[in-house]
Amino acid sequence: MPPTVVVTASAGTLPGLVDALRRISLPSEKHPLLTFVPPLDWRPLDQALDAVARYDAIALTSPRAARALGERWQIRGDGQPAFPPVWAGGPGTVTALAGLLPEVHSPSAKDVGQWGSGAALAAAMLEAGVRGPVLFPCGEVRREELTVRLRHGGIEVDEIVCYCSVLAGEPAARAAAERAGILVVASPSVADLLARACPPGVRPALVAVGPTTAAAARAGGWSPDAVASGPTVDAVVTAVQSLVGERKGPPE
Repeated sequence: MPPTVVVTASAGTLPGLVDALRRISLPSEKHPLLTFVPPLDWRPLDQALDAVARYDAIALTSPRAARALGERWQIRGDGQPAFPPVWAGGPGTVTALAGLLPEVHSPSAKDVGQWGSGAALAAAMLEAGVRGPVLFPCGEVRREELTVRLRHGGIEVDEIVCYCSVLAGEPAARAAAERAGILVVASPSVADLLARACPPGVRPALVAVGPTTAAAARAGGWSPDAVASGPTVDAVVTAVQSLVGERKGPPE
């Protein structure tokens, strides 16, 4: 019997993944271990949008931030100044901006798969000669690669929180892992949670979505069995397929 694949990604992340896995005869379930809520105060983002003309670029590393930015912008109605060039760290973020902008700049899929979206995006922006300041709408909890690399390159970055993360507890993490033959993790914070909640000896095979999530899992003492080459459904399905038949049970 094929292993059950449990997808721990938040709602709206990797849409269609469970259906894609079921189409190749892999039983699959959703068990989100991360949810998101609006920020306590929208005023910092609104004030940044009031002064959007001062920015040389806008950087986005998550679809959620892209959607929040678009929603706040559309609330303002017509007659606003145009966005400066917008840079997005992955295909999901680009898709979230569809209909809002005619053009979005992004790093290559190869660089995102190798370095992660934040680091790859910073490198692409520096190579393109972005001068700054850069507006960076982001989550309350976030990776620092983008900000650190841009500031190291002498670029001013304004980090503006536009959503907050709510992480599940350890009992929920253990319950998700107990149902899994293969566990898909798409967030560094969830990787860290699972490593804390699930002791060695009772861990299913782990598929990490991207290098930053894989690094967080390793740092927690749970090395991934496979790493998806990018944050796409096809890449995750390929990573899962690479494990089917290789793992007969949890590691010793």
